[in-house]
Parts: sequence; structure tokens; C-alpha cells
Amino acid sequence: MKMSETNPNSEERFRLSDRVLYRAVDDEGVLVHLENGRVMVVNEVALYIVRELDRQAITVSELAESVSCAFEVDAPRARVDVLLFLDQLREEQAIDTLASAGEEPTAG
Repeated sequence: MKMSETNPNSEERFRLSDRVLYRAVDDEGVLVHLENGRVMVVNEVALYIVRELDRQAITVSELAESVSCAFEVDAPRARVDVLLFLDQLREEQAIDTLASAGEEPTAG
């Protein structure tokens, strides 16, 4: 089941997987999965999300609020966009999930 089809637990946190490297190129980002060699090109908003995920483990609500403020978009739209992009990252096994504080991450 995709995150966009569920109401993620408010304690669930996400972070960028150690298996993924990224680089900013102009207003876009390029992500490379070190294990499978897949490359993903992302837009400016997605690059912002990737940077947030790399900086700290963060909830969907925190990400949506941050995106809403940084890109002056309404909060409900930011949440939808964040959930859709997290779904993509999960499918690519590019994020780890931490269900609660202190718990070990799970891939994808």
C-alpha cells in the first residue's frame, strides 16, 4: 500500500537512505542508487525534500510544512506532493523509515 493511500503514523519518520547519493545541478537534482545503479532526476521541490531527508529524519507533516513555507504553496497541496514523492522514493528504495524514536530504520 502506498503512503498516499494511507494516513501515515504521525510518529513515522523518513530519511534518505545511505545507499543513495545526490547532487544539485542547476535547479534540479540527480539521485544515484549505489546498489542498483538507478538514476533519478528530480525537480527543485523534490531536491529540497531530498536535502531535508538527508539532513534529519523527518515526518510527513514536518516535510509538508517546510515545503509549504519554502515554496509558498498551501499546506494541503504541499502534503499531497510530499506523499507522492515519498512514494516514489520508497519504490526506488531511496528512503529509510523509522517508526518511532530510537527504532532501527527499515529500508524502502
